[in-house]
Formats: sequence, C-alpha cells, structure tokens
Amino acid sequence: YAAPLNQEKAVLRASLTSFVAVTGLLLLSTGCVHVYQPVSGLNAPVVVDPGARNFPDLKLEVVCNQGELLNRQEATVLCQNAGTLFRNQGAQVTTRLGTGRSYTGAQAEEEDERPIDLTLELTSREVHTFNDPLMWTLCVLSVSVVPALSETSFELDVVIRDGSGFLLATDSLEGRIIKRVGIGVWALEKALDLTREDDEKIAKDAAEQDLSADLYGQLSQMVFNAQMQWEVLQQVPPPER
Repeated sequence: YAAPLNQEKAVLRASLTSFVAVTGLLLLSTGCVHVYQPVSGLNAPVVVDPGARNFPDLKLEVVCNQGELLNRQEATVLCQNAGTLFRNQGAQVTTRLGTGRSYTGAQAEEEDERPIDLTLELTSREVHTFNDPLMWTLCVLSVSVVPALSETSFELDVVIRDGSGFLLATDSLEGRIIKRVGIGVWALEKALDLTREDDEKIAKDAAEQDLSADLYGQLSQMVFNAQMQWEVLQQVPPPER
C-alpha cells in the first residue's frame, strides 16, 4: 500500500504546484487597477499655470526629508522632480535631502553668491493602510474572480520659508491610492474605458499622472503665493520705535 499512497501524494503535490503556478500567472495577467483620490489640499483651486515662467530669477532651495513613506532614493527622485518643475518655471533651484548634503541638478543654474530667496521643504508620511488578508486569500482561491483591495492614505507636509528662515506658508496635502486586483474589476474598467474620453481612461499610469498633476499644481500655487508675500514684506518698512 505504501507505493500507491506515495504516488497519490506525488500527484496531489504536483496538482497543488500547478494550481499555484496557474493562479499566479492569472493574477499577473489580469493586472491591477490603481485609483487616485485627492482628499485634502490636493483638490484646492489652482490659478497658476505650472508651464509658465512664474519664477524668473527666483533662487529656490527644495528640501526633501526622508521618512516612513519615502526612503533616500525616493526622496531624491521627489526632489529632482520638484526641482525640474520650478526650473521649467524660471527659478534657479538647488535641491538636497533633509539628512544629506546639498547638490545641484543637471539643469540648475551655476551657483552664485546671492543668498537663497525661498526654501521649500517637503515631508511625506503614511497616514493609513488597509490590506485585508482574507480578501487576498479569496482572490487567490477564486483565481481573481473575487476582487482584492488595498488602500494607502498619505500626507505631504509643505513648509515654505524665506532665506532668513521666516515662515511664509505651511500646509498638508492628503491623498489616497486604492489598488484593486481581480479579473472582474479589470474587465469592467476596460469596458468602461470604451465610453470614456482619452484623458479619463484608467490607464496603467493614470493614477500616477493625476497625482503628479495635482501635486505640481498645488506646489506651484503655494510657492507663488509665498513669493508674493515675501516681496510685499520686503517693501514694508520696519515700524518706528
């Protein structure tokens, strides 16, 4: 009886291995649907055009702090993207990590002796994460017919100071990224894409593009407002004693 029993175990083991492999391939083939939702601050009105030269000759320092949401490499990428954003608007930008040394991007102007006009400091953190293991288990067992869901909420703290360290503006931008996995969800979104405009379709990187557009618009507006306030304060004479 031992030989037939061992054969049955081998067949069962091979069947389970095949099932896991097929399930994994099906889950990978269905892909994920990422949805971005602005929660607070990111959906505020923006009147500044991030593509215009809003900051000619402004000397801006962008500081990105590492934290629980962004590691050193990710914080560096954030700084580089923010630096490019403001360079395209005419500013002279230097970027640095909160725990590292200052460095200048490839497109930055040559450094001069003029002091920094404004400093933009960015600090991100994770607010809430939802990831139900039961839903993911059912998703795998049903070969992704039952959808799985994970959700991450984040905050980006923005602080703007002048060259002397005087606080000009501060705000927290909050958003949410929802990841849905399942062949039913994916098929439904693809079917709905047939009736959507091109800029409304749920593409692979649509959530990332929407988040970047909102974030860059808000940062441009905040720095513009801070610059106006800084220029007004410079023109006001000190009170007489």
